[in-house]
Amino acid sequence: MTTTDSVSSAAADLAKLPGVELNTTPTRRADLLTAAGDLLGDDFAGIFAVMTSVFERMEWAEQEIEAAQARHPQHADRIWHSFSLLLPNPDLERMESEMVYRSHCREILDRVAAGGDTRPGTAAEVCCAMLATSLLSPLTSAATGLYMRMWHAAGFPDLDEFTEASRHHEALKHSLIDDHERFARRKLSATDRRLGRIDCFGRHHGEEVHCAYAPVGHLAIEE
Repeated sequence: MTTTDSVSSAAADLAKLPGVELNTTPTRRADLLTAAGDLLGDDFAGIFAVMTSVFERMEWAEQEIEAAQARHPQHADRIWHSFSLLLPNPDLERMESEMVYRSHCREILDRVAAGGDTRPGTAAEVCCAMLATSLLSPLTSAATGLYMRMWHAAGFPDLDEFTEASRHHEALKHSLIDDHERFARRKLSATDRRLGRIDCFGRHHGEEVHCAYAPVGHLAIEE
């Protein structure tokens, strides 16, 4: 099996890696969907499925925000106001899975804390794009190296077939992989994924807080 075949096989489905629990409450969700279908009909059950997926993703985002605040307590207020940046790219199929979406959120929130540019594509987004590309045609050596680099950068589970192969591709194609990464992140940029003025009225989730952005009108990140 070639390295490219290994990549395609190992990462054929980012949402269903062996040994990785991506959804902590699959039975509960399935039960809710079944109950909705029984009570209100299949049409409403479909709408309910979309709603539960959205609310589930919102919960993951809130958890990642809390984790980022713990990592960067000095920027906790800015991070709290970054929820709107965490929308998944609708054109990338696997962004809805928990593992991929959480990685995406972590990278965006760490950029927020660092005062960095939140618009370029994340490692998780690049992985999703590379997966789609690999299903259309075999990846070149440099593209395979990019896939592996972004896999590790996203914090996805270690895969034995990736470790040694990644070193090989980095040794041979490091400069070209750098070029590919810059291009991919730029191509996947979301122009509206940035913080501008933060309007805070001194309440987070209905509770009074001493937020750095109250009173309203402060720029989140100075230009």
